[in-house]
Amino acid sequence: MIGFLLTDVPEELIHAAGFFPYGIIGGSRNLEEANTHLQAWACSYSRSALARALEGELDFLDGLIIPQTCDTMRMLLDLWEHVRPLPYMDNFRLPRQVNRPSAGRYLLGELERIKKGLEDFSGAALDNEIITESIKLYNHNRQLLRRIDALHARYPNQLSSRQLYTLINGSMIMPRNKVNRLLQAVVGELEQNLGPQENGGLVRLLMSGTLLEPFEVLDYIEEFGGTVVADDFQNGYRYIEADVDTDKEPLEALAERQLRRIPSAAFDLEYNPRRFFLTDLARKKEAGGALFLHLTFCEPENFDCYDNLKAMQEQGFPAMRIETQFGGAGLGQIRTRINAFMEMVGGVSK
Repeated sequence: MIGFLLTDVPEELIHAAGFFPYGIIGGSRNLEEANTHLQAWACSYSRSALARALEGELDFLDGLIIPQTCDTMRMLLDLWEHVRPLPYMDNFRLPRQVNRPSAGRYLLGELERIKKGLEDFSGAALDNEIITESIKLYNHNRQLLRRIDALHARYPNQLSSRQLYTLINGSMIMPRNKVNRLLQAVVGELEQNLGPQENGGLVRLLMSGTLLEPFEVLDYIEEFGGTVVADDFQNGYRYIEADVDTDKEPLEALAERQLRRIPSAAFDLEYNPRRFFLTDLARKKEAGGALFLHLTFCEPENFDCYDNLKAMQEQGFPAMRIETQFGGAGLGQIRTRINAFMEMVGGVSK
């Protein structure tokens, strides 16, 4: 089993090499031990993941890949290797400026390096046919989850926001062939029981941020008459939004998918700036407002926050920023703020 921090790691290569890719989601609520190794102002996702390792919760892993998406992630592997070493550990060094012509060449070389490392660890060569079969499996998974996401957006009373994101996050920690069979059954049942009423009077919301945490936010939104119909979370729609082209050489296709993914705080695109992507998405999904979940001390989100909020408000979408963290958040305060926001956008006041 090879763990990965979310979510730009090419799971298809891990799977093709004969390993089980395990997404490290959730986290420890006790960050004290991690705080002895990482500064308290490092993002809570990195600290909570390291805390899980220090507490022995991840001892079942045989390896770990960490994508270098920010300054904290760039140094985390060396620290993890020192305090909780695993037989196989590697970084996935992503290009920061994805619009340059050199980015594709660089990323292809990086994928070849990851492939070689997995081959050395497994003791077996990886050919293109094996990789393509894994790509097809993961494409099918993304397609099923996108279908469920679309059904939720049209019929939120049939599938709650928490149920949708539980399915997406559950897919990261289950065997993909098994989860695909279960998702196919979910799709069939949902499509058989669609009612005539599409929105059910719920206020449609866009949510944005690095990671969806805590999930209780989804409960509060629905408690006050809302539903989430769009997002760009790494453990949300960004995880499932793009397939890999199976007609091309597999490493080249994996590189292309990575470079085409929707913008995030770590990878903003010149041709599709995140603030404009989000306003366009809100318009397309007919959102009545936007909630920005901001992980405390997430530096990329700090840079984006003002521009994203301002762009939403200038386009007529009410927007609010809520600060959250792994390891425990002030749920009462978050619930109160969501209540106030939902009242502002036409939800239910309590």
